[in-house]
Amino acid sequence: MGKVAGLLENANEFFEAANRCGWGEFDKKAKNYPLYIPEKVNISFACELYLKAIAENKKVSIGKIHSLDKIFFKLPKDVQERIYELWRCEVGQVSDCEYISTMFFDNLEANSKVFMRFRYANEWAGSVVSLHNSFTKEQFDKFSQFSLKRKSGSPVIYDGFLNQLAFALKICAEEILGKTYNS
Repeated sequence: MGKVAGLLENANEFFEAANRCGWGEFDKKAKNYPLYIPEKVNISFACELYLKAIAENKKVSIGKIHSLDKIFFKLPKDVQERIYELWRCEVGQVSDCEYISTMFFDNLEANSKVFMRFRYANEWAGSVVSLHNSFTKEQFDKFSQFSLKRKSGSPVIYDGFLNQLAFALKICAEEILGKTYNS
């Protein structure tokens, strides 16, 4: 199996693991409650691997970068646009406008290091574990709805973004890699 195919297979496995940790596998009788931290770590890592599979296929050097937004912006512009388009479809066929574009890029930045932040959640987590509680001071100032510095009317940062992004990345990776392997 080639490097790209291996990255895609691993991404799919982490995507599946995240789904098993989330509400989709919830069974109250079996006390199979969602596992928030493992879900976030797995979905974030799946996103990273999908992005790296696409980058590898496109001959884009990523190196040791793990930040999702930095990897995303290294991809060719047409691939970035396709990922954004797929994400917009995933969130409900929303039209492309400045508000939606800002929402995407703000969420991409706010979620870009979830893998690193959540795998060490014990270092910051208090009684409530959430994306917003994991923000650094700089992220809080930029993204929190409670920040006095955040512009009124700015798009919301939300926990479900990574799940939607992972789904869009999975489709994009399979489209790109399918063309490569089938041609």
